[in-house]
Amino acid sequence: MIDENQLLSIILSNYETKVKKVSEIKRTKYEYFNKIIKENLYCLGICGLRGVGKTTLLLQLCKENNGIYFNADDIRLKGMDLYEIIMLLINKGYTKIFIDEIHTRKDWDFIVKNVYDQKNIKICFTGSSAIELKTLKADLSRRTVLEELPPASLREWLIIKKGIELPEITLDEIIKNKNELIIKYGHTLQYLNEYYTRGGLLYEMGTSFHKTVISTIETTIVKDLSQYKKFDPELEEVIFKILYAIATSRPMELSYDKLSNITNTNKSEMMRIIQILSMSGIIIRIKHEGNSLKSARKEYKYYLPFPYRAVLCENLNVIPNIGSLREEFFITHVNGCDYIKTGNKETSDFIYKNKKFEIGGWNKKNKKDITDYLVIDGMDTTENKIPLLLFGFLK
Repeated sequence: MIDENQLLSIILSNYETKVKKVSEIKRTKYEYFNKIIKENLYCLGICGLRGVGKTTLLLQLCKENNGIYFNADDIRLKGMDLYEIIMLLINKGYTKIFIDEIHTRKDWDFIVKNVYDQKNIKICFTGSSAIELKTLKADLSRRTVLEELPPASLREWLIIKKGIELPEITLDEIIKNKNELIIKYGHTLQYLNEYYTRGGLLYEMGTSFHKTVISTIETTIVKDLSQYKKFDPELEEVIFKILYAIATSRPMELSYDKLSNITNTNKSEMMRIIQILSMSGIIIRIKHEGNSLKSARKEYKYYLPFPYRAVLCENLNVIPNIGSLREEFFITHVNGCDYIKTGNKETSDFIYKNKKFEIGGWNKKNKKDITDYLVIDGMDTTENKIPLLLFGFLK
């Protein structure tokens, strides 16, 4: 058992070492998260996939707010109870405590609740297990704002990985000024294919990038879904079959029945697994347009966060379908869009804010009678065409 002085020394030296190396480049959500902390009304919980930059963001917020940081999963702190660590820091005068990977500690939610109730202390924490954080007990949920840090957008990725400064652009600005914008920022089109294969996550882009992402998926399944594996020891194999099915699919609906057949899993169990994967962030579900009960019963369309599709396909030695990558790029950046389906009738692909979008290659046939905007590869802005690239800069 380490004593208090040793513990404090470990925490301080670790924080000082990390904060010196932390990047000054900030994700788009930084200012929003920082505002929550400065309002001093709630604790802040940040969840997200491994590799999206949660630790960097937490260190930046800690530095900005004169707090203290530690990683709950630090092996050097294993001998100390989480509550004891927090109380030591409080007794040393810290009022803003930033805890990384808090979900790795037993009863962490109960501890945060009690500290919040007893002391004038604010805790900001991260967790890679989105399921663990999203199932907060009611008592803590009233005291905590839980936010998700998504994979980096094209704009963020270009800033962080390529050093290219780019502005955030609204959808209205894209529609109104598409010609001027593509002239000004069209030079970044050269990076779009690289974003498809290495974007989203912020790992180093060396030769081991592909293996790192596969390892990340495996870790998420083994660690974050461990409570479900107890009831289904073959869950890991089933999940990878689902992910490979989505990764190798064309733009289409993969129904529960189709996925059940692929994985030899009954439909009700498949629905449960898909729900778990959606909560974890491993897959993205896009619902059918409309708010009616009939609409709610329709199947979802399934996508993957970047760069999962390209990495999983590379693992199978197949080329990812470009149509699926385009749609994935669109739905990733146009948060909150729905897909359109009306039986065998020809329709657009997606609807967002009452505008219908068709996604395709540079030679995609225009459907002006059923589509408001044709979102395509390249830089063509004639008629109702909008370059797909521009949606990567959406605010």
